[in-house]
Amino acid sequence: MPFNLRDLGNNIKKIRESRESQAKPGKPMHQYELAQVSNIPASILCNIEKGKYKNPTWAVLSKIAAGLRCEISDFFLNADKKVSPSHIAMNEMIETIIRERLEDILREKSTDKKIIKK
Repeated sequence: MPFNLRDLGNNIKKIRESRESQAKPGKPMHQYELAQVSNIPASILCNIEKGKYKNPTWAVLSKIAAGLRCEISDFFLNADKKVSPSHIAMNEMIETIIRERLEDILREKSTDKKIIKK
């Protein structure tokens, strides 16, 4: 079964519930508490956890990860802690973008050196 938004939301919820509440020590962190420390509206967090938020942006996921003190990649793990196909695809996409950008930078530097030598 492919990884979907409901899986993403469930993983965020599990991580949140594994964190201790600052307001109520000994209890799991509440949605509103995570929303506050992540600086996002509680309604957005609620909809993400339910799998109803159709397009969670990288910025929103980054804020949630910072609030949970975890990596964004933790949101994309399957229940058995294996990396999901979507996470693998995302990593490959990021690596491709970085590789292409580095190649562009190297080309620019090479061109700059040729211009200076002439």
